[in-house]
Amino acid sequence: MTNGSEDLRLWDAVADSYAATVSGPGDSFYRRIHGFLWGEFGDVSGLDVLDLGCGHGWLAERMRQAGARVTGIDGSDGLLAIARARYPDIEFRGHDLTLGLPDPARRFDRVVAHMVLMDVPVLDRLFADVAGSLRDGGVFVFSILHPAFFSRDIVDEGPDGERYRKVTGYLAPETRWIESFGGHRHYHRPLSWYAELAIANGLVITGIHEPPSLPHTDIPPAEWTDYQRWFSTIPTTLAISCAPSARSRPTPRDR
Repeated sequence: MTNGSEDLRLWDAVADSYAATVSGPGDSFYRRIHGFLWGEFGDVSGLDVLDLGCGHGWLAERMRQAGARVTGIDGSDGLLAIARARYPDIEFRGHDLTLGLPDPARRFDRVVAHMVLMDVPVLDRLFADVAGSLRDGGVFVFSILHPAFFSRDIVDEGPDGERYRKVTGYLAPETRWIESFGGHRHYHRPLSWYAELAIANGLVITGIHEPPSLPHTDIPPAEWTDYQRWFSTIPTTLAISCAPSARSRPTPRDR
């Protein structure tokens, strides 16, 4: 799975469509994980925050409004052009994430990668650099499409129309084509793959969040249809928080 350059070309091609579709704080994916994200990050005022795979910059701007010093990094020139135009007060840097971080010696208090890692074909160097970039007490939170339940067929069967998601071929990593936003590649890996990669790079998993799958509009639960109530019971998003283990924390001269 080494399609990094082609993936970035695809994201450049759909940058406008993606920015128009993923509208920011009202997006259903963000609504699912925002409580977990901010609970893990806490007060970011005065902290150095890295938005990894920042896209068109809306989450970086949320962090800046909360008082953080924010750096956004993304490999798509098209998305970064939108981010720089909309949020000129934030430092945005272009870099292919398959190569890790552009400045591995730079330190951060918080790192967030929201809905990006499953779209990056190679993550080994990136996880190593992120682990090394975290200051003592630092937090890394990433959210991905749930590897067990996302993109699984919904099946209606039985006399009562029982619904379920049909999960097959879960353990083997594979590349899938996703039609949303104009089309892009999705790199499926099981949950254990992400956990093992984090641990191998000296990170401790401090939290796992499997939020309900919310409707795309902010409808109160009392007004959900039967289908929406069922849909909410199977998570299609996953968020994980990590912190440096004691043995992997940088020494003072490295910070």
